[in-house]
Amino acid sequence: MIRAIVLLLLLFLALPAAAQTAIHRCVGADGRPVFSDQPCASVGATSLLPAPSASAPSSDAPSAGLLCAKDMAELRGGLAGAFAARSANRVGGLILWSGYGSAGAVENLRTMEALVRQPLVSLQGDEGSGIDAVTSAPGGDGATRRAHFAVVRDSGCLWLRPPG
Repeated sequence: MIRAIVLLLLLFLALPAAAQTAIHRCVGADGRPVFSDQPCASVGATSLLPAPSASAPSSDAPSAGLLCAKDMAELRGGLAGAFAARSANRVGGLILWSGYGSAGAVENLRTMEALVRQPLVSLQGDEGSGIDAVTSAPGGDGATRRAHFAVVRDSGCLWLRPPG
């Protein structure tokens, strides 16, 4: 009886993890990163992950650009490039999404879509303190806004966390 209760408790604890939808990192036909809760093929894109049986990447695979920032200069460059292109998806490619469900990722991408529409004034900070994206506030009165991205190191790469 106690074993059955413990087993049920373990199953209930595993439910939230099973309920989270995976976020698929893909490359669209135009070469831009695409993030979806659907498999890449179902949204007309190519997966960034190699096929399970593939031992080497295909030479005809689309280029995804920056896949992993090895240092702060690459991370800053990727973020500056995303603002220059006004691309929330490019910012999304620099974010470590683990721990976010599909609804949280979509909400964060919408926030970043509004953020990248604002002109970038500067990127400030470092790995320890994170990066502040300073943008011009609407209205042209010289006011600025700050969006803070925490910087985390994972699997030998530097990643951003969505602004909070």
